Amino acid sequence: MKQQHRYKAITEEGGREDMLNKFFQAEIRRRDENALMEILQSENGRWFLMRLLDATKVNAPCFTGNSQTFYNEGRREVGLQILNNIAALGMQGIRYKQQAETEYIEMQQKAREIAADYADNKEGADRL
Repeated sequence: MKQQHRYKAITEEGGREDMLNKFFQAEIRRRDENALMEILQSENGRWFLMRLLDATKVNAPCFTGNSQTFYNEGRREVGLQILNNIAALGMQGIRYKQQAETEYIEMQQKAREIAADYADNKEGADRL
């Protein structure tokens, strides 16, 4: 009886390449989660994250009625991926994100107050 040889494609599930790829993807995911958690644990990291999300315009409308819409959607998609990565961290990631949002809003309010005080003082100085 003749033996049939079965050749495995390098991408066949359970093959060496598939196992290496799965290991590599798991390692990338682990390192990404650790890095994101580290960013979220620092005040400067949370500030940077909020500025990055603002730059992606994740909470802004994208539609322009022309090809700019595609560009806006691409930027927004990056922001959505970041938010999904934070959500994947679980409740602690969500708490850090909420902390980042609160700190960001407080900083914006403080900046408005400083600007208003500056404008009021400048007007008073101009009158002299």
